[in-house]
Amino acid sequence: MLELGCGVGGNLLPMAFQYPDSEFIGVDLSSVTIERGRRNIATLGLSNIKLLHCDIMNVDASFGQFDYIIAHGVYSWVPPAVREKMMTIFKQNLAPHGVCYVSYNAHPFSHLRDMVRDMMRYHTRRLTTMKEKVGQARAILKFLSDGSKANSVHGAVMRDQYHRVLKAPDELLFHDDLDESAEAFLLHEVVEDAGRHGLQYLSDADFSRRYLAGYSEEVRTTLQRFPESEFMARDQYQDFIDGNGFRRTLLCHDSISLRRQIDLDFVTRFYLLSTTSPVDPDACVTDGSAMEFEHQDGSRVTVTKPLLKAAHLCLGRAWPRALSFGELLDGARALLDGRRAYDDHQVLREAMFILACSGEVTFLISPPFS
Repeated sequence: MLELGCGVGGNLLPMAFQYPDSEFIGVDLSSVTIERGRRNIATLGLSNIKLLHCDIMNVDASFGQFDYIIAHGVYSWVPPAVREKMMTIFKQNLAPHGVCYVSYNAHPFSHLRDMVRDMMRYHTRRLTTMKEKVGQARAILKFLSDGSKANSVHGAVMRDQYHRVLKAPDELLFHDDLDESAEAFLLHEVVEDAGRHGLQYLSDADFSRRYLAGYSEEVRTTLQRFPESEFMARDQYQDFIDGNGFRRTLLCHDSISLRRQIDLDFVTRFYLLSTTSPVDPDACVTDGSAMEFEHQDGSRVTVTKPLLKAAHLCLGRAWPRALSFGELLDGARALLDGRRAYDDHQVLREAMFILACSGEVTFLISPPFS
């Protein structure tokens, strides 16, 4: 794996630790962050990762090819010439069946974000330190938000943006909102740029964005009409509906033939992970009564089938470990005193498919913390 703009290695180090037989290379223009990252590598005793003090513009074919190339929080914050170079690297250094991840600020939401960015950057234009800029950015936005009319569209936007800025970590606010050069893009603009370099759109990195069950029937029906050949266009219209403001885009070589249909069996090939826990720990698992489960993000799901109630309990008790589909099935049956039904496999498979597609259950190619 190659990461462009790796910083201290916050993305790469955990993966290097988790996958000792893989190789990781990160490049960054800051010698300070690279040195900090190298100290962390030495402390962990990792031999499969290198962090290089290197300009992205100097990455060339001699770096070799990589199964994965990632660029998180870079594309929107560099000049056009560097973005062009990044696309060249994605094509030049990506293995034939490799996957590239690139994240960036996205429209339409960024139009609203840019409105308050202009206000904050004007107010902090003569300040020099991060602490001063961040503090005054929040202060001026509070003043402007409080001063706007609450019953107006502008007032509603200002209040929403103020709450976003208030919750943002200092480093994120400084990097994302107060950087003069930050630029947002529509999905199709980035994909078309990638296309000019011999790359194609694979999907969003958030698998659950494919899942349309949360939309109205009219929206769902319309989006489902898009053929596979217009998958990117469907995602672009979905961004318009959601007001999406940050994109995590996956690219691959345009010579690859993609099959986007996903069968139910896919969940049986992965390790499954969930933070689910019962709202009422004393609820009965073995009968058909309703049992409610809550996830770490606060979302809830109600389950009535004993097998699925037991499966949710197994996932929650195993967390942060992940379970193979077979382990989950065996564990659920054990909680039901070994009771078995001929359709257990099918019932669990269908339920986990829906939960994986909706993002309630995470699926992994290998178990974490193994």
